[in-house]
Amino acid sequence: MNHGAAAGVGCGMNLTRHRLVLLVLAGLAPAATGAQSPAPMLPAPTPSAAQRVVQGVVRRPTGQPVIGATIELFESEERTLTDSTGRFRLPTAWIGRGMLVARALGDPPVQVELTFPVDSEVVLVLPKGVPRLASFTVLPPGEFRLSNASSSEALSPLDVVQTPGAAANVARALQIAPGVSNVDEGTGLFVRGGDVTETRVLVDDVVMLSPARFGNPTGHVGASLNPFLLANATLSAGAFGAAYGNALSGVVRMETAGRPSRSTGSLSASIGGASANAAIAVTPKLGVRVLANISDLGPLTAAFGQAQPYDPPPRGGDAAVTLEYATSTHSRLKLFSVQQQQEFGVGAADITGASRYAASSTEGLTVLSWRDTTYAWRPSVSAGRSRFSRDEQLPGIDLGTTLASDHLVASVRRAPGRRLGVMLGVEHERFTATYRGTVTTGSTLFSTNTPTTRSGVHGELTWRVRPWAQLTTGLRADRSNYTQRTTLDPRVALATQRGPWGIVASVGAYHQIPEPILVRDTIAEPMRVVQSTIALERGQMGGTRLRIEAYARRWQSLAQFTPSFGVVTGGEGDAVGVDSELRWQFGKRSRSRLVWSVLDARRTDPRSGVLATAPTSITHSVIWLTERELGRLSINSALRYATGRPFTNIVGRTSTANGVLPEYGAPNGERLPGYWRSDVSVSWLLARRTGPTAVFWASLSNVFDRRNIMRYTWNADYTVRTPVRSPFNRSIYAGATLLLP
Repeated sequence: MNHGAAAGVGCGMNLTRHRLVLLVLAGLAPAATGAQSPAPMLPAPTPSAAQRVVQGVVRRPTGQPVIGATIELFESEERTLTDSTGRFRLPTAWIGRGMLVARALGDPPVQVELTFPVDSEVVLVLPKGVPRLASFTVLPPGEFRLSNASSSEALSPLDVVQTPGAAANVARALQIAPGVSNVDEGTGLFVRGGDVTETRVLVDDVVMLSPARFGNPTGHVGASLNPFLLANATLSAGAFGAAYGNALSGVVRMETAGRPSRSTGSLSASIGGASANAAIAVTPKLGVRVLANISDLGPLTAAFGQAQPYDPPPRGGDAAVTLEYATSTHSRLKLFSVQQQQEFGVGAADITGASRYAASSTEGLTVLSWRDTTYAWRPSVSAGRSRFSRDEQLPGIDLGTTLASDHLVASVRRAPGRRLGVMLGVEHERFTATYRGTVTTGSTLFSTNTPTTRSGVHGELTWRVRPWAQLTTGLRADRSNYTQRTTLDPRVALATQRGPWGIVASVGAYHQIPEPILVRDTIAEPMRVVQSTIALERGQMGGTRLRIEAYARRWQSLAQFTPSFGVVTGGEGDAVGVDSELRWQFGKRSRSRLVWSVLDARRTDPRSGVLATAPTSITHSVIWLTERELGRLSINSALRYATGRPFTNIVGRTSTANGVLPEYGAPNGERLPGYWRSDVSVSWLLARRTGPTAVFWASLSNVFDRRNIMRYTWNADYTVRTPVRSPFNRSIYAGATLLLP
């Protein structure tokens, strides 16, 4: 019942990047249905005569304010001090990237890389003395540092829009993470041999409904949000802690942006759409953010052509609002709500390439969350409702899906900085799925309604065994009326660090309840995977850094679709792989990152029942990203390669009284040709002494006009095979964003 098919942990500095709403953004990009328009990149820092104020607070890990700490903007050498509450105000005319440094006598300095001007409060955590945890930087198992910023572990909105080819889509940006396979050109997250339905998407800890769907003939589309609604997004490629359940492969954690420290806004327009964004500081304690976006891929397909016949081209829009109120100095209450709508139509939707497919969908999510970091024990509560509705049209039949989830999550954590950390939590979810099918004459083929509930409890203990070693043990228990079983998931991780070297290992069990549509029996069996990992890190933050992580997985009780949409349960599988990432910086304004994943995965073939190569087993995935800043001009590039996806070929045909039937070869016995793609983005910032700032940007998608083959179709008698290529040709698109002061 993982309705969070991937599209996604608060860090105060990430909130600051919302000021550069380079794109909020305007439309769909050629990469995938439902993406925002291509993103401009961050220009190099530039001084400006118009001063603005950076506001924030410096705290200890326990939440206590740091009085008299020095706050300095490294590039301009502007300084200020924190007051009796730990707060500071730093007037500055700096625009672009800058390093904000906090210092206190006898303590190690803390620095964060920001984008100026800043519209959100900056929160800096300054450890006392040289505590053990401060130098412990090895990442948890299954997590890689996704952000370019040296001090951020999560993916910020700016990182999302600066990823070439991501089209300002959070899920597409997360696809650069090691362990995520480039199975198609959609936004689905296929993690370490798992299916897109096995990655759960959480927004402020509440599940976001958006199951994998046929949103594109060459790609799945999963849950996603406009990046400028978010403070950050993090992907855990398996091996996640006991706080997260009902997911086999991965968890995407998105945290929405909080209240702004001052009022700002932006307007954007491009060939793909338009958007407006406003952040309003109503009072020092109350802030509001609103966003509206419309997108239409029609102008792009008309200008540059299309490999697939869209009718209509993908189009849609979304609207969102966030209200946050500071109930005290260290606690806040936040309400977030978003509504999204999409529609499109396309030909060549079935195996014979003869059918037209059309779909329209609406999605909504509302989350009310409360966080309090006043005391050593820190409670948090999130409650939300997510809804998803989709109508699909195929020749002769109409399909409808309506999903609804009410989700409550509550936990309490002991403040960091102690030798022993404790986390306890509870969770309850009510999920209702309605499926219906009708023929064009109006007759009902089927109609089902399946309400289910799931409750869970979890606990986690973190123990600093030695200054250089940390042990984390967790246990999670879940029970669902859909399975009528209680599952227990023990999880253990050990991390060690000596100087620049770090080693982290883990082993754990994970369960997931099948979607109701995947189970035709009265009682479902929970799907299960056991995963073990070991990772090696070498390097320092901000410099050259290498991480290599090996893993092994074994699945049990899998529920899967057959090609004719039948359901087979009791499937098994296994996977072994190695994920690696190398990042380095050359010069002051150039960065590069190389990601390489190797995977061998097998699963029970639902058609034949034999253990075969998994359809998500992409042997090699390689991504090379570079970023270069030349004054106010920024250039980003991305080169992607992936081994072709496995597929089952049709090797013959059989004539029957009901027509010609295909004869299939070995399950997933052949592969598509290798996948190549290159994207380049350029932006230029025009900073004015007074008034608004403008960003002009352009992007070249699919630079070499590579016509990747995503699947094959056959003619009616299965004698001629025709490749289905990626849906978009090489495209050049441009736009502008006006940043209001």
